[in-house]
Amino acid sequence: MVDARAGDRPVLWFTMKSATSTLSAATSWSRTHVLATDVIFALSVGSLSAIGYVSAEATGSQRPQDLWGIALIAAQVVALSTRRTAPLRCLAAVLVFTVTFWVSDYPTNFEAFSILAVYAATAHGGDDRRRVWRTVGGAVALLTTIAVLGVIVPSEELPAAAVVGIVAIHLTTAIAGQIVYDRRQRLAELEVRAVRAETERELATRQAVLDERSRIARDLHDIVAHGMSVMVVQAGAAQRLVAGQPERATVALEQIQVTGREALTEMRRMLGVLRSEEHSIELTPQPTMDDLDQVVRHCIDSGVPTELIVKGERPSRAVGADMTGYRIVQEALTNVIKHAGRPVRAMVKVTYAPNAIRVEITDDGHGATIEELRAQVGHGIIGMRERIELFHGTLQAGPRPGGGFRVSATIPLDTAAGVI
Repeated sequence: MVDARAGDRPVLWFTMKSATSTLSAATSWSRTHVLATDVIFALSVGSLSAIGYVSAEATGSQRPQDLWGIALIAAQVVALSTRRTAPLRCLAAVLVFTVTFWVSDYPTNFEAFSILAVYAATAHGGDDRRRVWRTVGGAVALLTTIAVLGVIVPSEELPAAAVVGIVAIHLTTAIAGQIVYDRRQRLAELEVRAVRAETERELATRQAVLDERSRIARDLHDIVAHGMSVMVVQAGAAQRLVAGQPERATVALEQIQVTGREALTEMRRMLGVLRSEEHSIELTPQPTMDDLDQVVRHCIDSGVPTELIVKGERPSRAVGADMTGYRIVQEALTNVIKHAGRPVRAMVKVTYAPNAIRVEITDDGHGATIEELRAQVGHGIIGMRERIELFHGTLQAGPRPGGGFRVSATIPLDTAAGVI
């Protein structure tokens, strides 16, 4: 006998997959349309409230349903629609309408609006948690006071247990909102750390490549310079010996040939390393000050709001000075990402003067001291100073009086053209 349920499994799987896709799409839409989502949610709560209000039966001295009650429910719907865009104002408005609804002595006390507003205040009220809890505490205290008056006044006939219920449910909702806020903050912090770690790893990799290229360049320079020096000495000796001691002059010329061949071999080997595909070296143009937008955008993506201000016209000459200015800004912003802490803002000012390029990078964080930056061999302050000294420029770096860090560099253009 064949189990008929087995044939239903593909249909069930397809149904579950469709439901999951629909839920994912709805979640994505709600995140990008916050106000529209909150309006729909508030209308749903308002509809339930209106149904409960119309269905309730007035007893004793209670006020029968009328348009004023409907108007209060509508006002609560409007207020609750701003639960995420303006949570504290939403709580204040809902509180006023809820108290008015209670004091009007209608036959129902629909408290969903105040409960949801308290949750929204603690979950979405912002980073000033003292202000949030002062507002929530005041709201709960006011609702408790109204409930206590309802117990004290004989005509209200409100049981004492209702006061305990009002306090308990609102405080529980507030704590739940705080838990959601804390979780959201932890997730955001983990995301920032992940982005920062990826950024630092990428910067470290690029810096390692630059350091290796610098080392190879120094080795190449030493090999060529040493070989040329030996060849110059041997050539001078051969010139002096060619007339009187031609045999020794021949030896000197042979030594020049050997030294030149060895230097060329070493130079080809070094250049072969630089061209090797195994090292994945990109043959891209060197960056210039025109590429600072990418550095600033990368800093912003790492969680550091950064502003770029450029004054004057970028000179067409002095490519080396232009690239040095770019590297100084890049390294300074890297230090801001690593050491300034959070929250922090950075500003980059570039001034093109007739005879110099001036860059200034400031932040308002509380990062590493200048001694800690100097301890990073090959990076930070030391690397910046080495670049600046090539152009006989000036570099100032240190903590700012009002907090944060400042790096200021001046790169003369009149010496830049002579630097190779």
